[in-house]
Amino acid sequence: MKNVQFEEDILLVPEVFDKLSIVEENEERFLKGSLDIIDGTGKVWETFQVEIKGSESYPYAFPRLYETNNAFPKNADWHVYENDFSCCVDVPMSEKIICKNGLKVADYIKQYAIPYFANQTYRIREGYYLYGEYSHGIKGRLEFYQSKLKAKNPAELIKMFDLIIKDYNPDRRAICPFCYKEKFRRCHRDAFRELQTIKNYVATDGLNLLEILKVNPNFQLPIA
Repeated sequence: MKNVQFEEDILLVPEVFDKLSIVEENEERFLKGSLDIIDGTGKVWETFQVEIKGSESYPYAFPRLYETNNAFPKNADWHVYENDFSCCVDVPMSEKIICKNGLKVADYIKQYAIPYFANQTYRIREGYYLYGEYSHGIKGRLEFYQSKLKAKNPAELIKMFDLIIKDYNPDRRAICPFCYKEKFRRCHRDAFRELQTIKNYVATDGLNLLEILKVNPNFQLPIA
């Protein structure tokens, strides 16, 4: 998947990450090599063999990240996409928000790829992810929204989704319609503004939640 912007941006990456090199295969240039995970004492905790390739929407989407030495299982339970075995670094909605203004590959490696592998290292050694994880599928998507919105129940989350889709933006003095104590701008405003940038996801998952409630009226939201 050739991406001209990505191929330009990788030129300086080996100066920052000296164990990564630029290679070319099938007329596509990408990064290949290793990433060291450094512990709190400055020692190398683990080293992962990786390939980092451009994605169709880069820099408005993450590059494609691959672990190439079978350091952990390649399945959804280990946050790896099973269709192409690329690493699932974050939920799609969060990725879209992070990349809304563009994200350079060097920043992606530092801020997202290395923490992803640090989390994998912890699970390999301890059996679980240190900072928890989102579930798979729609449950994980709802966990993401719940972490942002702190809805009390499914009905309230659906109301929030509806207002987000409608670009709800009240007067700065308005009281939040969900906590009824703080002004909206001090309560839910920032989360609303962030999620209003991904209204297509919000609309789809609102419909998904309604379908879940049809099947299971007693469905409860995950704890934020």
